[in-house]
Amino acid sequence: MQILVNGLLQGMLIGVIGIAFALVYRIAKVFHIALGGLVALAPYLILVGVEAGLPGIVALPLAVLVVSWLGILVEEWIHRPLSDKCAPLEVHLIGSLGAYLIIIACIALLWGSETRVLRIGLDETWSIAGVTLARAQLLGPALTLLAVAVLFIWLGRANRGLELRALADNPVLVALLGRHVYVLRRWVFGLSAAVAAVAASAQAWDVGFDPHVGLKAVLLGMVAMIIGGNGSFFGPLVGGILLGVLRAEMVWYASARWEEAVTFALLAAFLFFRPNGLLGRRTRLEEAA
Repeated sequence: MQILVNGLLQGMLIGVIGIAFALVYRIAKVFHIALGGLVALAPYLILVGVEAGLPGIVALPLAVLVVSWLGILVEEWIHRPLSDKCAPLEVHLIGSLGAYLIIIACIALLWGSETRVLRIGLDETWSIAGVTLARAQLLGPALTLLAVAVLFIWLGRANRGLELRALADNPVLVALLGRHVYVLRRWVFGLSAAVAAVAASAQAWDVGFDPHVGLKAVLLGMVAMIIGGNGSFFGPLVGGILLGVLRAEMVWYASARWEEAVTFALLAAFLFFRPNGLLGRRTRLEEAA
């Protein structure tokens, strides 16, 4: 039971990063590798705030705002100029990868490559029905799920959220109706970075962080998005939970060395036998193109 709960909590964080990746991929049609750099940067910004004397409850939202702003800059400096030139998706991927490498290099130059932690000393633990959980294990996923719930409510009810959903389905029609597509894309990149920063901070509070955790987190998020279903914003969370539980069980019954193998074996199985994912919807050929 302990392993199942641990996997469930870790899977929630994987799924939330998958949601952040899916926001950009589904709406802006960009393979957002630079998100890995933003995920890696968020805990360092919180650490700077805490070391400057700010309480964690203030340092966290400030870090999320800075990361969100940087996400918008990635769109403005890289993807918008490429879109203006009708660059293919492969070029966007290379540009995003370049942004990721620059962010990681800056992190290593400023803070080094060693592993850091946000909390000091032993964390408080609780035992419920034979399951022992640390405070960071519970509060981190709870805060992250709250952020995702607010995002889903906003996407479903706010006018701007409805415009973003429309942009995902038919960007040409959105432009013809007089909406500023590039303003909407800025919202997408900013929201994606903010959601990923909250999940990264929760994970860093629990297990620590270093400059290279971001790429692994985004890769797992991509797998969660594919498993859950690319056509659904909620699908990555389901895929992340499935992935987290499977990885935790694999560590318990075999070895941590098999975590990545079972992850990409599951991805291959879905690509072969259920490419639409668990919650994905079938589309007509011309719509999928």
